[in-house]
Amino acid sequence: MIIKLLGTVVSVVAGLVGAKLISSIWKGVTGEKPPTPTNPEVQQRATIGKVLSFAIVSGASAAVIQAVTKRWAQKLASQK
Repeated sequence: MIIKLLGTVVSVVAGLVGAKLISSIWKGVTGEKPPTPTNPEVQQRATIGKVLSFAIVSGASAAVIQAVTKRWAQKLASQK
């Protein structure tokens, strides 16, 4: 049970760090805040292409982070 809890905590923290990292990279590359619901004025001004691009990049990174943390938790659980 502790392993599952640890895996969940690591997954949440990794997701938050990943989201911050993607937002920072987006701002570094485009010079603009990312078009997210937390930035509604930016989201409304952004072109559909930018919104779609950010959604694809952030969604893909979230999926990778989730897969990696789940595999790590399963590996940790199988060692016990």
